[in-house]
Amino acid sequence: MSTEANDDGITGPSTGTIVWGLIAIAVGLLVLLSVLWDISFNVGHVLIVLLIGSGIALVAGGIWSMLRNKDNTADADDK
Repeated sequence: MSTEANDDGITGPSTGTIVWGLIAIAVGLLVLLSVLWDISFNVGHVLIVLLIGSGIALVAGGIWSMLRNKDNTADADDK
């Protein structure tokens, strides 16, 4: 593991990691709900909602990351 400072100023997990983690949590909760309370889900509808939600989250995270990087480069140019 490297102990060098990150000159880009970007730290933390990537957007993809967060989105996939949220998908895993959602699927786990749906399975838990179906087992504990005998709720049945339409698998096709659940997959469509998960795909749409994850797609929106990935696009929004990419835009946010792009804007954050643009702000960091503008601040670096001012110095």
